[in-house]
Amino acid sequence: MRLIRAKLLTSGYKASGEGAHEAEISFLLTLKFQEQEVRFIDKLRYFRNRIKYYGKSMAEEYTRELLIFLDEIYPKLTNS
Repeated sequence: MRLIRAKLLTSGYKASGEGAHEAEISFLLTLKFQEQEVRFIDKLRYFRNRIKYYGKSMAEEYTRELLIFLDEIYPKLTNS
């Protein structure tokens, strides 16, 4: 989320208020991310919030998906 916010700010935008997190994720479409990648990052946001705010645990399958994210999507965030 910090990388996305930094890209948003350097583009002259700031998301705030209700729906700001969803707007930040949607901004990735302007950075030429594929729809499926944006959906996955939104899912990552959802699970992060569940873990952080509600103490939920992460399933093993989700952890595998997260490793794929680290290998494929994260470099796109740092290079775009």
